[in-house]
Amino acid sequence: MEQTAGGATFRFLDKRPFFLLFLLFIGSLTTSSFVPLTGLFIVEGLGELPWKMSIYACIQVVTTLLVNRFYGQWIDTGKPLKVLPITSCLAFITAMLLISQIHSFLLFATIGAILIGTSGAALSAMYSFGRLFAEQSGRDPVSFNSLLRMQTSLAWMIGPAVSLIIYGKIDFSATFLVIALTGMFWLACCFLIIPNRFASHHPHATGGKRRMTFNPVLLMACIPVLLIGIGNVVYLSAAPLYFTTELKLPSATSGLGLTVKCFIEVPTIYFSGHLIRLIGERRAFCLAAAIAAIFFILIHSASSMPEVLALSVLDGAYYGIFAGVSMTYVQNAAPDRPGMATAYYVSTLFTGGLIGNFLTGMIASWQSFQATTLASLSFAILALIGLFLTRRRNRVSMAEETT
Repeated sequence: MEQTAGGATFRFLDKRPFFLLFLLFIGSLTTSSFVPLTGLFIVEGLGELPWKMSIYACIQVVTTLLVNRFYGQWIDTGKPLKVLPITSCLAFITAMLLISQIHSFLLFATIGAILIGTSGAALSAMYSFGRLFAEQSGRDPVSFNSLLRMQTSLAWMIGPAVSLIIYGKIDFSATFLVIALTGMFWLACCFLIIPNRFASHHPHATGGKRRMTFNPVLLMACIPVLLIGIGNVVYLSAAPLYFTTELKLPSATSGLGLTVKCFIEVPTIYFSGHLIRLIGERRAFCLAAAIAAIFFILIHSASSMPEVLALSVLDGAYYGIFAGVSMTYVQNAAPDRPGMATAYYVSTLFTGGLIGNFLTGMIASWQSFQATTLASLSFAILALIGLFLTRRRNRVSMAEETT
């Protein structure tokens, strides 16, 4: 695997970028396979009350946010990137081995949450790797970002379902050990695929004097990502109970709707790169927010399974555009600091998930599960307004950074 000290040339990956995409797919498949087991393990495996899931979630997400920031700084100061996904992978394997043998909520909510939170930061490291690889190998970063997001979506279509099937045949301990084995394969792929000296090629990471300062443009770029993310999680969290308890629809409605959404989402992510080149990142992002608003308005009035399944096409369309556009949108707010920008992006998604899950319970308790669709609508509208209001400010700030 030939490469320079800065990682500018690496013949193996340059000729076979499939391996980079495969690495991200395996990592996402491994980590996503654990997610649906979290609540089950706490309530059924450990016999704890459901509210204790929030304790674990808070510690896990806060850990991911902190580690993401550290990873971003590491990448943008020009240090070799390979150690980051390896660290996250080792943390995940250790967590699976520990909780498979020691069934203790205290251990799971502290050491387990910290280790799993550390593993979650692998996503930002891999997205940064993909962006830098695209730039260094002369590929279009927008199109390559779309391919990266596709791997994550494909992995999430497979991982959770497979892990639940495995759990249905064996117990928690054995399932965690199977996931740990997948993690070991992920670890081997990290060692084999990522070049040892691959690093950022930007000036301040390779000897330049530019200081890493506070970037308001980057923070503003994360706001619509956060709002769309919250709206998506609020709806997804409430949908199963909304359809079954309030609309009295078959229990399979939510699952079938999610299948339709994913079926539309993946090809939409792929074509989002073409959409960006056609109308630009901001307009594409506005389109995603507008379709989201239309979807939440219509799903609020849905009353049958055919209606839900038909509207799930809009669900997949808006989220596919959002997934394909949002990472490039945030990265381009700080183009010479891809590590930090990607860390902010992934941290924003995790934060949106945490807030969204919290709000779902609050809204459903005070009003109804149907009311969550209106809450999701409000977040989509706020994102659209935010994209419009920050347009001029972003242009001015980006112009100042280039002078």
